[in-house]
Amino acid sequence: MRVGMFGAVVAAALVLTGCAAEPAPTPIPSASEASPTPSESAPSADPSASVVALVLRPTELELRNEAGEVLERLDYRSDFDQVKAELETVLGAAEETEEARGTSHFPPSTMHRWGGFELWEQRYVDRWESFADDERSFVKPSFLVRFTGPEAAGVRLETISGIGAGAAWTELEQLPELQTNPSGCSGPYVDFMDEPAVNADGEAYVSRTGVDFVESEDGLTVAAVRAPIAVSGGCA
Repeated sequence: MRVGMFGAVVAAALVLTGCAAEPAPTPIPSASEASPTPSESAPSADPSASVVALVLRPTELELRNEAGEVLERLDYRSDFDQVKAELETVLGAAEETEEARGTSHFPPSTMHRWGGFELWEQRYVDRWESFADDERSFVKPSFLVRFTGPEAAGVRLETISGIGAGAAWTELEQLPELQTNPSGCSGPYVDFMDEPAVNADGEAYVSRTGVDFVESEDGLTVAAVRAPIAVSGGCA
């Protein structure tokens, strides 16, 4: 899929969406418990030698070994250059880099692609410049991740649900814990994180971030898996 097409898709998906239908899975209890802060170090000095899978989560990208142990967590709020360097030790140099223009919902981005793995650097410039000095959050992260296939450079691309890009859409629909957004602003999701937030009017609400699934044009397969995606609130 070319960047122009994805820019339009992600622009719609990044706006806030409606609450999901029952039954609800057990959410990640809080942002602090779900993932370390960007300053926390990895448990291994050189995890790249044994990384066999990248697992997409609501707050981070996990690097895991064959035993399923998490060797490193790449928080979406982390410094982009450091994250890209970490991924290059695992996947090698990016096979393709492209630019995407920003919209009212989606900042200008630089996409780096390794096979079925896409790393989207969020650039807070132009109309988004007012957010440039803000602390990065899961709503306005340093980077986004998109899986469009089952592997990249020999490394598996996975989710905790076991459903990935290329899987049958009916297989996803059969998951009893699957959440859907009646508004249709983003795809259905399983893995998510809730955290308290306050809107511009000072009103408290629950902000939900998830890993969502994008349906193929023919409706037969999962075309992509993405995170972090805001899945709370209403469409703009």
